[in-house]
Amino acid sequence: MPTEDELRFTALYEETKTQVVAYVLRRTASREDAADVVAEAYEIAWRRLDVVPPGRDGLLWLFVTARYLLANRGRRLRRRDELVTRLAAEIAEVDPYEEAIDEEAIDVRARLGALPAKQREVLMLSAWEGLDAAAIGTVLGCSPAAARIRLHRARARLRGELPVLSTAAKRRGGPRHTEGRSSAMGCAPEEA
Repeated sequence: MPTEDELRFTALYEETKTQVVAYVLRRTASREDAADVVAEAYEIAWRRLDVVPPGRDGLLWLFVTARYLLANRGRRLRRRDELVTRLAAEIAEVDPYEEAIDEEAIDVRARLGALPAKQREVLMLSAWEGLDAAAIGTVLGCSPAAARIRLHRARARLRGELPVLSTAAKRRGGPRHTEGRSSAMGCAPEEA
């Protein structure tokens, strides 16, 4: 048996839904956006049913609620768009590869790209992001021990994929890497 509040809300919904949906549709870019706003307006009406006036004033109350929701949505979308624009500009300035690109680096990246995504990610977190096993575990959602095992297996697989280092690389002491960071083939800081 429905309660008095449920009956009142159902009546409010049935009397106003067509007008509220039309109001919101005329002010949104898509039917999906409109559906979100309408659902939220009626959710607020249900939670605050004690302050929703009866009759035509209930419809006006819903219009005001929808108007505020649309304004909030517009502000969120504008902030998101501004953030995306700012991040895009900042990302355009970032060089993901701090080292000079040579034939060996191109070969390593190609072979790295041939690895399964999970192995590639653990190697990149270690070698390029400079993370230790605990941090890798946090990023991947596993324990530091599991991260060390994954890193060891990924290094072994990559080692099997790579040709013997060029003589120039051997004279340098192995693949070049940035100060404080491990190479994909070298030991992680926690394993040294």
